[in-house]
Formats: sequence, structure tokens, C-alpha cells
Amino acid sequence: MKELKISRFFSGRDVEEIARGTKLVERKSPITGFKFLLTLTTGLLNTPDGTLAQLAGFLSGVCRTDVSAQAVDGRINENAQEFMRLLMEMALAMSERALGISADIIACFKHIYLADSTNFELHPSLADKFKGSGGGASKAAMRIQLVFDYVNGTMHVEIGDAKLSDPKTLQRIIRERKLDISGRCLFIQDLGYFKTATFADIADIPDSFFLSRLMFGVNIHDMRGQKLNLREILKGKPGKIDTNVMIGGLKCRLVGTRLPDEVVNRRLRRANSESERKGGITDDYRRFLHYAFFITNLPEDYDLETLFLLYRIRWRIELLFKTWKSILNMHKIRSARIERVMCEVYGKLILAALSLMICAAAEEMTAWGTVISLHRAMRQMRVMAFGWAKAIMRGCKKHAEFILELSEQIAILCVKRKQKKRPTLEQLLTEAVMPKGRKNQKKRK
Repeated sequence: MKELKISRFFSGRDVEEIARGTKLVERKSPITGFKFLLTLTTGLLNTPDGTLAQLAGFLSGVCRTDVSAQAVDGRINENAQEFMRLLMEMALAMSERALGISADIIACFKHIYLADSTNFELHPSLADKFKGSGGGASKAAMRIQLVFDYVNGTMHVEIGDAKLSDPKTLQRIIRERKLDISGRCLFIQDLGYFKTATFADIADIPDSFFLSRLMFGVNIHDMRGQKLNLREILKGKPGKIDTNVMIGGLKCRLVGTRLPDEVVNRRLRRANSESERKGGITDDYRRFLHYAFFITNLPEDYDLETLFLLYRIRWRIELLFKTWKSILNMHKIRSARIERVMCEVYGKLILAALSLMICAAAEEMTAWGTVISLHRAMRQMRVMAFGWAKAIMRGCKKHAEFILELSEQIAILCVKRKQKKRPTLEQLLTEAVMPKGRKNQKKRK
């Protein structure tokens, strides 16, 4: 059970061993590694933007350790940073869970990887460590790159600054095999990760596929090598497009559909607003915005409707970031000390990993196909943060009992409600019919 894994994560003996190994604790100290971890996780969940005085107050109220704010500040150093980094990696490695729905449309994939990044400003004095985007943007900023596996809940995280670019990072992650690519894999990413070389790297992996929006202006060729004149095609206002093409020497499918007028008008208003300083948008781009275009190497039995539904899964990573910011205040770290910034980020990423495990435990208690709202679940965890910390202090058995009770509460209070007029993504995936070719392949297996 997931709750037992979480109990083991807060094992005092293991945590103290890591504390000694990183030299966070070298001699007897009132702030042990275990208490430090508790403060930088459940303490920050209780008060996400807590001051040093508030963290010291948490140590006093929960851990029965009376220390000053200055003592807490002195303990947050390079050794503490390494200590929290190792524990974050441990939490990420533990975060695997089973998908809570049974959907034929995704059953043939062992992994569905979603790539995205989030940025937030840091104190300007940290610009030498975390360079900002320049111009009118902040002088210092952090970028977190996340590859989330929708199927089993694992997260690959990389932390850097503005130089940690989206397309180069994903390509490196794939080339260095930092993800589990055993079995059938699907990579879904937004335009920020558009890079034909990355698509080619994915296609070179056996049984691996990509699905991406098409970037405007990319050269497209037909299967004879002749440049495809998308402008002339769009002048004919076709309802749908599904054809084999070559992009950067890579064979793939170009799939598109004409969008409803209200969607087109919304896209045009946004594009015009963003390009006011540049003199407006071109006629070619205006025609392009009337369509939703995707490129993929998935076979033709994945029709247009199926591809569009699969692409909607990408929004799950957007919801992760939204929860990180609204519940954990990941983007509100005000310290000017790099060690404290990193300790807080690592602590909040630990909470992000543990929260997925608790949601999975809650889903196991419900009827098959029930989906837990991560945002509501984490809000409930925040309400219970003080009690959670006290349960951890009382030992593994009491902690396991608390997690079981918390999971039961979440299973009752945080279920996504099914709607007829606005079905959830999970409803749509469950009700979708698997492509005929994939269904036959599944039967043969």
C-alpha cells in the first residue's frame, strides 16, 4: 500500500543516516536530520511561505525543540541542501502508482510522458546563480523542467535557470535515457518543446511515439520530397487534414481540423494582442489559426478524434503546476540565500511526490474508475499538515494510521464528480473506443 511507503520515507533511522552522510548532522544537535526534514516538508505545507521565525515555531510546537530563528538559519547550508536533494530523489523514486482508470485507448501504452516547465522569480541578488530571461523580465528566475508519466505517476525533475531550455532539455533527457522507455511509450509535448531532432530520437526508440502541435512556419514536404504548400491547402478551407508528410527528413502524419468560430476568434484576439508591437499577424498565420494541427508517428488507425483526445492528457501536467503554486506556493520563495531557496524547493517537491502517492492510496479505496482531484486532495492535506507532522513524530505505526485516515477522508471529500454536460478527461478516455488496429493487436497478445 502507498501509505506504508510514505511511512518508510519518514523513517528516523534512514533519515539520520543520510543526515550524517551529508554532514548535516556531525554531532549531537537539537535540530536532527529527521526534525529538519519534517520542518522543510510538513512545516512548509502548513505555512508555505513561512519565515525563519515560523519554522522555528514549528520546531517548537511539533518537535518540542526550542530553537531561535537564527539557529534554523544557521542549519540551512550547503550540507542541508545536499541532504534535501537526496531525499527529494528518494521521494520521486517512490512516487510510482497505478492509474486509477481503465481506458482501452491508453491501455496499450506502458508510459505516456508529458513534458512541460514552470518558471518563477527569485530574489534579484541570485542572478549569478539563476539567470533570468533578461529584458523586462526578472533578473533572477528558476525553471523547473518536469516529465510526468501519466500512466504510473513518476516524475523526472530538473532544476535550473532560463538557460535550461525546453527543447534542448527534453532532447537530452531522451538521448541520455533518463526515462524508463521499456514497453510502448507515447511522448506528448506542447510547442515549447517542438524540435524535429527530438521527434526523430523518439521515433528511433522501438515502440515509441510522439504527438505534438505543429509549429507555424515549419517546412513540410510530401512523401516525394516536394515542399508542401500549406497556404494553398488552407485557402480551400478543408474540414479535416490527415496526410503523411516529411518534416526535417522524418516521416510522420500531419493531422488537422478546422476549429469552431468562437475558438478561432479567441485565438485571433490573442495573436493580435501579442503582435501589436510587430504590426499585426500575417494572412498566412491568420489562416493557420483557423486550424488545430498536430504531427505524430502514431499509425493511421489512431484517427483525428483519438489523437485530439490523447493530446488533452497534456493538461494534466498544467494542473500539477497549478497545484504546486496554489497550495505549495512554489513560486513564492523570497529568500536571498541560495541554500534556503534550494532546501524549500526540494521540500516542496517532496510534498508533490508524496501527495501523488496519497491520492493513489485514496483511489484504491474507491470504486474502480473513480478519480481524485489532486488540487482538492492537497488542500485537504494542507488542512491536516499539523496533525500529519505530529503523527510522524509518534512513529511509523501512528504515521501509517494517520495516512490511512487521511486517505479515507480524501476518498470521500476529493472525488472528481462525473458530469454529463462537461465530462472530465477521465470520463472521455474511459468511454473512448480504442482504434481498431490497436484492439486487434491487444487481442492477439
